[in-house]
Amino acid sequence: MTDTTEVAVVGAGPYGLAATAFLRHQGTDTHTFGEVMGSWRHQMPRGMILRSKERASSIAHPVPGHTITAWARAHDVALDNPASLEHFLAYGDWLAARVVPDLDTRRVAQVVREGSGFSVGLDDGDRVHAERVVVAVGLHNMERGVPELADLPEGAVSHVAEHEDLSTFANRRVLVVGLGQSALENAAILADLGVDVTVTARASAVHWLGPHRPADAPPPTFRQRWRVPPTDVGGRATGWLAAAPEAYRRLPERLQLEVRRRCLFPAGSHNLRARLEHVPFELGRRITAATAADGVVTVTLADGTVLTADHVMVGSGYDIDVTRYDLLDKELLSELDLADGSPVLGAGFESSVPGLHFLGAPAVRSFGPVNRFVTGTWYAAPELARRVAGRRGPTLRVAYPVGGFAR
Repeated sequence: MTDTTEVAVVGAGPYGLAATAFLRHQGTDTHTFGEVMGSWRHQMPRGMILRSKERASSIAHPVPGHTITAWARAHDVALDNPASLEHFLAYGDWLAARVVPDLDTRRVAQVVREGSGFSVGLDDGDRVHAERVVVAVGLHNMERGVPELADLPEGAVSHVAEHEDLSTFANRRVLVVGLGQSALENAAILADLGVDVTVTARASAVHWLGPHRPADAPPPTFRQRWRVPPTDVGGRATGWLAAAPEAYRRLPERLQLEVRRRCLFPAGSHNLRARLEHVPFELGRRITAATAADGVVTVTLADGTVLTADHVMVGSGYDIDVTRYDLLDKELLSELDLADGSPVLGAGFESSVPGLHFLGAPAVRSFGPVNRFVTGTWYAAPELARRVAGRRGPTLRVAYPVGGFAR
């Protein structure tokens, strides 16, 4: 059976939901596929706390009353700042029920060219013809490995994205590799569960992000509020450039790279610091070798230090490379203009293949680091919708949900 639609949105996470909300609000026929908050539900550990503050944790919607704050008030929930994964998932479910009650949960197997549009093949054999396709599947299949751990047997090493229930590591020794939010978050949860955990990384020190404002603190002054951008991405200078993708796009390439570097470097939320106080850190040395025997993994560092564990958990980040997406046809991929694996995107997040759009992490190179975070939906979704509707001109003003916008 073949249905038709104007736009097929692949993915029902923050970017897929935001895109659907803005497209449908303007009357565009939109068919959305995926599991609501699928990667957040299956690739994030239970007990996780979001890195961003409450103000930067809302999914974009064209109508007021759809922020995470609005969800919490409607359900009489005392929302932590930052929010817990449990609350964020519940918020996502609530928003999805409002935005796309007809969500198609079938898996998209392949997207291929068909005439002037695309054929979206599903896992049950059905097909949907779409004039445009929006790929919003996040970091699927882009986990970065550690070459020195590649020869370890199955079960001895994994990526942080593979685990939702870390209690399965009870009574085991776990070595966590990396100093980014995911690595440190997993290490903290493991430590809370009583797991014998050690953290190692090439960097010589952990970079801790500043503490969040307590819920009972007095409201910030206007000067304090605008000292850092409402996105909670980057610092005072790079953060404001990241918060304005059109300004970012006008920067020379070397300055774009610097903005990305300063906004996306490995760092951990301040609230993890106390939870990791008693966890041993082996820093400033890279892994040179790793072996496994009789269920024990032995890892050797550059200075000769030997670490042993029952399991190694890698949290060394992700490599953006859309050729790793298993849903794009090879011929379609060959037509894409890529830069180090990222699609080169123009207005409306449209790729070099007319009608094929990418939202989220693959858009970082073209539209800046804000696209790695939920708060980036506030720029991406309306920009996409305007392109689909045929409206022209850059989006110079972005209304992030801060202060009076958090309704």
